[in-house]
Amino acid sequence: MLNRPGSNSAYLMLFTAPLFWGGAFVAAKYVVPELHPLVAASLRFLISFLVLLPVLLIREKGKAFPAVRDWPLLMLLGLTGVFAYNAFFFYGIGSTAATDGALIVASSPIFTALLSVIFLGERFTGRQVLGFFLSILGVLTIVTKGNPAVLLTWDVNTGDLLFFGCALSWACYSVAGRKTMARVTPLASTTFAIGLGAVLLTVAALPHYSLPVITGLSTAAFWSLMFLGVFASGIAYAFWFTGVHRVGAGRAGVFVNFAPLWAAFWAVLLLGEKPALFHLIGAVLTFSGVYLVTRRLPVIVSKPSGSGARNTHVSHGSCKRV
Repeated sequence: MLNRPGSNSAYLMLFTAPLFWGGAFVAAKYVVPELHPLVAASLRFLISFLVLLPVLLIREKGKAFPAVRDWPLLMLLGLTGVFAYNAFFFYGIGSTAATDGALIVASSPIFTALLSVIFLGERFTGRQVLGFFLSILGVLTIVTKGNPAVLLTWDVNTGDLLFFGCALSWACYSVAGRKTMARVTPLASTTFAIGLGAVLLTVAALPHYSLPVITGLSTAAFWSLMFLGVFASGIAYAFWFTGVHRVGAGRAGVFVNFAPLWAAFWAVLLLGEKPALFHLIGAVLTFSGVYLVTRRLPVIVSKPSGSGARNTHVSHGSCKRV
């Protein structure tokens, strides 16, 4: 089965998508000093929608457009997974390390599982409860930079707290996505959620839009924005859908865990960030907890915004969307 035609290219796509998602944390670092966070998010997803819409129309043709009854659910996806997530993301990335943000967002499957218990009636096992607390401990290790005494004075980096908001937003998106994708294909739900989220972001960003600001972007900021819209959103999602379609959600799910690691790699290489011991401890705790929580749940695969294929139970869990 692994050797069937096209499987090698599918695995290459599944490897490449998290690489692009991880790069989004670094690219945003070059954009936010020159653009208002809401303007940056708006432009990113307007570009992404223009990339994904032709892919959707070519692949799904007459089935591309959802029924009228499904648009409220798509709006909910756009509000949580695109608007809220990226408002937190672009505001947060300006005041915290890319590595820290990526590791905090990696905890989102934990909150997805918790919301599934609350709203979908799923049950936590003892193992999953342990995993939940391990991941929370991992996130706290990152937020406190390995110094628990920080919690006593609440001297916590604002950017880290905003990325915690990213994780919660993505969890809401993931839970809503389960119901949506029972009625709308994953590619269509993601494409239109991105389009609707882009509209919401653009409306919120209007007071901050100005042509001189956009046309005056430095070369680094301009190409970083193009990377965010074309590669980290449009192409990454197209690759992800194709890969999941060819090899199945179960095999594809493991690849999404590489996104935070790629983010850390690019942050060290391009931003000169220096990982500390608390990053390693936090990562081990977070990923161990995610493994314990998700191993007995339906496969949760995502990143910054969507994925899956056929009618599989694929939701958006670990990393984003970004």
